[in-house]
Order: sequence, then C-alpha cells, then structure tokens
Amino acid sequence: MGDLICPKCGDLWDSYGITYARGEGDMSPEEIKNFLEGRGCPSCGFGKICPRCHGGCIEKNDCHTCFGSGYVFAKRCPSASDVRFRKWFIGYSNSPQYPLRFFDEVETLCVHEEKPEESCDGIVHVAKIKCPDCHGEGEPCSECSGDGKFHAERQPELLDQAVESLLDNSDAEPVGVLMRFMRGAQTQSESAKEKPHDE
Repeated sequence: MGDLICPKCGDLWDSYGITYARGEGDMSPEEIKNFLEGRGCPSCGFGKICPRCHGGCIEKNDCHTCFGSGYVFAKRCPSASDVRFRKWFIGYSNSPQYPLRFFDEVETLCVHEEKPEESCDGIVHVAKIKCPDCHGEGEPCSECSGDGKFHAERQPELLDQAVESLLDNSDAEPVGVLMRFMRGAQTQSESAKEKPHDE
C-alpha cells in the first residue's frame, strides 16, 4: 500500500485511511470525499490555498511565534467552564516557549474557514489567523504573489500521477474510480476559469 498524490499540489497522503479504512487516517470523511473527487487535499485547501505559503501570503520571516509562516491557529470554546477559553487563544498552559495568550479579536485569513472540533467543554472553533507578533508581514510569497490563494496555472501538471496513484491503491472498479475523480477535477477546473468573470 503506497501514497496517493494530490492532483492540485502534489502532497503525498497515506492511502490506507482514504481508500480502505476511510476516516481512520489524516482526513475527515468529507475531506476524503473531496480528495477522491479530484478536488485536492487539505494542504492546498482543496485547490484554494497556495501550497508554498499555505495562505500566509509571505516568504518565511524570522518570527518565533509563527515559525516564519505569518499565521498561527487560534481556538475558542464558547461553552468553556474556564471563561478565559471563551476568547480566542493560542499557545499551551504547560509550554514556556509557547505560553497561553488570549485575544478579544483576531484577524482571520480569508483563505481559511473556521473549523469546529469536539472537546469535553463543547465545540471548539479553530481558525487560521494572522500572527499577533509579526502580523503576517514579510516578502510576498513568490508562488502566489502574496495573495495566499491557489493558482493552478503556476502548478506542475500532476493529474496523471495522481490518477495512477489512486488506481494503484484502490480495490474499487477502475472505471468508476476514474470517472468520479475526473468529474470532480473537471468541475473544479471549470469553476476556477469562470470565477474571474463573476468578480
């Protein structure tokens, strides 16, 4: 059993949790569905986020808080028993290098949607936000020119490799696998071409 290749950004994903034991790997069932339909992977935001800067919009800077990416992941739990965690926070209570910090407001990056997670206190909201220390400032990313978005025309052609990896690592009927994958990839490609006219 090998790796599956993302048709958008080329990231490798373990096939076991995608084609055999769905949901037991790194992707959620919804993410697996999108991946198998040729829409991309979580690394590129399913064809929405620049695979070089991951939506941070900059080349690596020297910020220690965000490790040079220009962004961090913040969380908040509206129903937390400790009221501090009802605000946005980053860091950990047991980490001197990355201590807990709380914020009334954060600047969520437009290329990343909030994603809820379960906890013993209820739903925890997770968002990719601009780093509170460097504020995401730095040289613009050379791949996306600083907009943080996925640009298909700047990516290498990976579709053939992605299809081959999927067929090699699936027991499903090849024609069905191929049709599902290509239909999803084609639909997303067409919508990407139409988008500039809509804006």
